Amino acid sequence: MNDFKRLNELVAAGKDELNAMYRQLDNPSEIVLKMLKIAGFKGEKSEKVAVLRRIVDLKVEPLENELKKQGREEAEIQRIKDEAFELVREFYEARFEKLLARVKEEKILDEFHQALLSGMHGAGLAMNAWQSAWDKQILQTTNKEFEAKFASMAEAIKFIDENRLYQKDGGEKGERSYGAVMKNGDKYAFAPYAAAFEKEAKRVADALDVLIKNLKTLAANDEQRAYVTYFEKLKAAFCERENDRAIPAWQDAERAWMDVKGPLQPGHPLEYYEDAYTHAVALEWDVRLAGASDFDEAKFKASVIRAYEQICRECRIEDAALARQVTQNVARTQTYISVPMIYYGAELNGLFSAQVVPNDETVSKERGKKIFAFVEHVYESAKARPFMKLSGEIFSCEFLDYGREILFKKPQIWKKTYEISTIGHEFGHILFVGTDTEKAMNADGEFKFIEEYKATTGGLVNFFIGGEASYEMSVFHELIARAVGLIAWREVDEVRAYYCEGLIHLSLLFDSGALSFDGGALVVKFDREHYAKFKEICLANYKNLALHYARRAPAGEFLAKFCDKDGKSYLPKHVQARAFVEHYYARYKVIGNELDESGEWEKWQAGEK
Repeated sequence: MNDFKRLNELVAAGKDELNAMYRQLDNPSEIVLKMLKIAGFKGEKSEKVAVLRRIVDLKVEPLENELKKQGREEAEIQRIKDEAFELVREFYEARFEKLLARVKEEKILDEFHQALLSGMHGAGLAMNAWQSAWDKQILQTTNKEFEAKFASMAEAIKFIDENRLYQKDGGEKGERSYGAVMKNGDKYAFAPYAAAFEKEAKRVADALDVLIKNLKTLAANDEQRAYVTYFEKLKAAFCERENDRAIPAWQDAERAWMDVKGPLQPGHPLEYYEDAYTHAVALEWDVRLAGASDFDEAKFKASVIRAYEQICRECRIEDAALARQVTQNVARTQTYISVPMIYYGAELNGLFSAQVVPNDETVSKERGKKIFAFVEHVYESAKARPFMKLSGEIFSCEFLDYGREILFKKPQIWKKTYEISTIGHEFGHILFVGTDTEKAMNADGEFKFIEEYKATTGGLVNFFIGGEASYEMSVFHELIARAVGLIAWREVDEVRAYYCEGLIHLSLLFDSGALSFDGGALVVKFDREHYAKFKEICLANYKNLALHYARRAPAGEFLAKFCDKDGKSYLPKHVQARAFVEHYYARYKVIGNELDESGEWEKWQAGEK
């Protein structure tokens, strides 16, 4: 007998314990004091907030911003980030060991599921050890060198192609890779993970070996045997030493993963984020605990397909093969309303609010996708975080209170808005994307910079066409607040796609008159009239984007309608939007970690508002 309800309670209690650290700013815990020391901080409030964001929310950017604000050198910042990762790693490893011991002690799970968690934790420890080496080799060495060596991404891609620094998928250059560039003298070569990180990959494979042996003796039905098959394929993928066989091996693992349908969902290296050059897939590793939910999956899928077909009709997009693949992918998608239970590797540098995977369209064409929505995790995190001075400086009290009223007093509206925006975003990724779409559109390396916008707007368009009017203003509020907040990621390489998404939203919000910026103040016209204007502009823009995808035109051409290159990053073409982005980012650099000291957060926390 498996008591997943009790397991969920234990995970939620652990999250509450973490979130409570924000309420102990004046009495910091041992780990906070240790990280303050690592960073060379004196213990100012903004420094404590940066440290807590790194520990509780696993966010690297606030810590980096605080260090930059103090004028620290790049090498020192990198050293502190590396040491902070090791501290966070030790902290979470101990927490997860304690959780698994409690699960065993309370006999919450049967032997199979206990062995599954124990084995995933064992492999997770190996992934944690590997993450530091991965970061040093790929991000701190190769990517820093490429950044200095090439004036543009196009030049870098040309060099990568000429030197075959990639892996093949179906005989052609793959969209992602499971390996690293290795340099020997002046020569460059590409090596799969098993060869590039021999010791680290072997440790993961050995841990998987133990897991497989244990599960094999305990698997009693097809659902459990599906886990065994998956882990066997995954081990083979981690051990693959031939470049041309690496992507096919990972595709086999992901086919097997699509057959894993139990409540304990494993996460493995699924997506690339930080590596803009060779798209090395990140070392994701976790267990997501799926639970009961009132999310109506069948109804949501039907509305997504209806909206997609309507846009295709209105744009006269006639591509039967693509339409078939998209509608099949939506229909076959498995949705898991989950909580992150145990997590390792790259995820100690940031967790997802939701995820749609696999990214490999060859696998998805055959098996569909899985969507993971971490609604409770995101909701509790949002309630726990203190209010920030920057938000109070940028937005009016009325605008902020509208969102806070929903967050603290109307959880049903908050969760419905998350469903519309975030689950809608994940389904939005599926639309207008065929097997070769990314490859055809990514010659300039900018596909992801419009794809995140396409995903969010796909969710919005689904709502515009078939949503309930009572949620219009909460969806509009969330979009405005999020688009503004994304400006903080202007100089963060691994999330530049979301920053660019935000710039496009902001451009349209300014065009609609919902936002204006003059004399150093942002004016928000948060009313139904401006919602309607934004909706009209947003729909028209989405149709243009749909046609762009249908033609498989270069992603950079669409991005260039809204954004100008600005060094490694971008700025909006829209004059007022650009002025606001520069203003917000300048203020973020100075006060990004400073708290709102008005007492409002304490009142909302205490239910006094």
